[in-house]
Amino acid sequence: MSSERFKTQEFLQETLRILRSEEFPGQVAALSYIPFFGWIFLWFFRRTQKFASFHILQAMKLNAGFIAIYSVVWFLREFPVVSWVLSLIKVNPIVTDFLSYISWIAFLGYSLLGAWKAYQEKEYTLPFFPEMENEIQRVFKKIRTGSP
Repeated sequence: MSSERFKTQEFLQETLRILRSEEFPGQVAALSYIPFFGWIFLWFFRRTQKFASFHILQAMKLNAGFIAIYSVVWFLREFPVVSWVLSLIKVNPIVTDFLSYISWIAFLGYSLLGAWKAYQEKEYTLPFFPEMENEIQRVFKKIRTGSP
């Protein structure tokens, strides 16, 4: 064991200095893809930097999309009437578990892909993101205007 004691205060100060500086842009941007909390953490320190901001926004959209999909899966699994109807036709656990597993695998795969591209310091848009975003905007526009 080392004779010098681990200096927590110095470690935290150095970590904060790195987070606030523009050092290690790829490594820090890759942290934004940590599921659920990575983008929130970096939002406080690097949202003004263009490269980090790109990946923070993309990770935020990825997390929001996963939460929306998983909410639908939860609704199918737990809402009494829907769950009962799906149980009657004997597809409830099969369909909801399948959707749950597929959504988790896709979420983790997209997170790894985004983190890898951020680590390589590339502004890489994840596949299907622009198409999904355009479709969601089109639906919300219809809802706002009330047109079919």
